[in-house]
Amino acid sequence: MASQQMPFDPVHGASNRGLGHRRMLLSLMAVFFLLWIVLPLLLPAQAYLLYWLTAPLRYLGVFVHEMGHGLASLLSGGSFYWFQMDGDGGAAITSGGWQSLVLLGGLLGPALSGSILLMVSTRARKLQIAYLILLLFFVCGAYYMIKPLFMSSSNYPVLAQWHATHLLGLILPVSLILMTVMLMRASDAWQRLVLQCLGIVMCYSAFSDTSYIFQYEALRNGMYSDAREFAALFSPFSVQRLPWLVFVFFAALIAVLNFALLGLGVGRALRKPA
Repeated sequence: MASQQMPFDPVHGASNRGLGHRRMLLSLMAVFFLLWIVLPLLLPAQAYLLYWLTAPLRYLGVFVHEMGHGLASLLSGGSFYWFQMDGDGGAAITSGGWQSLVLLGGLLGPALSGSILLMVSTRARKLQIAYLILLLFFVCGAYYMIKPLFMSSSNYPVLAQWHATHLLGLILPVSLILMTVMLMRASDAWQRLVLQCLGIVMCYSAFSDTSYIFQYEALRNGMYSDAREFAALFSPFSVQRLPWLVFVFFAALIAVLNFALLGLGVGRALRKPA
């Protein structure tokens, strides 16, 4: 007896497409939330160990944050000299450009990047272009970390801020480049799983940056947070004399934008295709 094929239902077929990916995304979000947020609260004695275990995840957020500053500077007509990462975080060395956009590039970069990756992981049919863009992004990051090696201190006095020990941070982008190249030959399921992991890490990194955004006091290096620098651009006060209430208003605005990006990305990623 010949088998009878059911006619394809475009509505239900589209609705069910990616259902497994959306379920996987919810599961991954729960796991990361448990490891990153819940366990440090439930096990404060082991929080220090968890902090170090999740260090590579946090440094991925730092990587995207600093690259956000640099790329925003380039896009707005400025210069991106290099960026560095160390035990205290990172710093992007730029000049010129639209300063408000440069600051927002770092403040909103992780949330924006994470949200885009989550949406792509469940809604894109093919992932080749997404992985090519990721590869280019990581290669650019590695280039801007080694760029000081090709700069002359006579032409760039700012080079005095750079130390060869910052090259240790290359471990992260090189590892990401190798991972991306291998995944470009992996199955579609693995590609989507990794995109979701990267997206969740970036989103949680943006969530964790809330404490940094609301840091009014000077940092260890004597500088001020990006949020305070941003607030000073739109007020008649210098960054050193910025009133606390003015700072809180702009910091809250940036935090709201971050959460809006996170909500938009997660919501679109979990929504069934029309």
